[in-house]
Amino acid sequence: MCGRFVNIEKKEKILKLFPSSSILNYSKKSYNISPSNLINVIYKKNNNIYIDNLFWSFSYFNKQTNITQFVINSRIETIESKYLFKDSFIRRKCLIISNGYFEWKKIDNIKQPYFISIPKNELMFFGGIWRQEIKHNIKTNVVCIITKEANKNLSEIHSRMPLIMSHNEGLEFINDNDNKFLENNKSVVEDDIDYFPVSKIVNNPKNNDENCIKEINL
Repeated sequence: MCGRFVNIEKKEKILKLFPSSSILNYSKKSYNISPSNLINVIYKKNNNIYIDNLFWSFSYFNKQTNITQFVINSRIETIESKYLFKDSFIRRKCLIISNGYFEWKKIDNIKQPYFISIPKNELMFFGGIWRQEIKHNIKTNVVCIITKEANKNLSEIHSRMPLIMSHNEGLEFINDNDNKFLENNKSVVEDDIDYFPVSKIVNNPKNNDENCIKEINL
């Protein structure tokens, strides 16, 4: 899964990569983004590309528990069959702007956080889906990150990973009406991804500075 990530990319660089896009909103840099935060997203609507910040999580009402629950990730293997995700995947693909993400590995029954990125903190995009929900009586755009089985390198840390893309792959993804990315979803940048252990301060979302992504010795 992907439950915490980093975005320290300046909006000027994103605008250069997507020169025909319109910027609506852009959240400030963050070293510790957590679910329900506003995250920077690129999406297509009415043949126009927008850069905007959307709330991270889909919500749905669980009839068995009678409570509203939240989902931050969707598995690519089942995204076309799940009612909660299917329409968004067909109609509303998007890209989440990132410079890396965190995952936790169990070492002697202790969860050790790792920072996973393209050194050094290069820009990458996560594949995602978005939709509109009613929050506090206001129409609000929300986003969910697509995940897949981790590649051989990252499976040492966790069994899942975000659907990672380069800029060109990302453009193809949001313009792909045939969902061809399902057939071969390995990015050209995956082999460049590396990871290292970081401090447990990242466990608390209130900690949000460069120390979150500093390598430590185990």
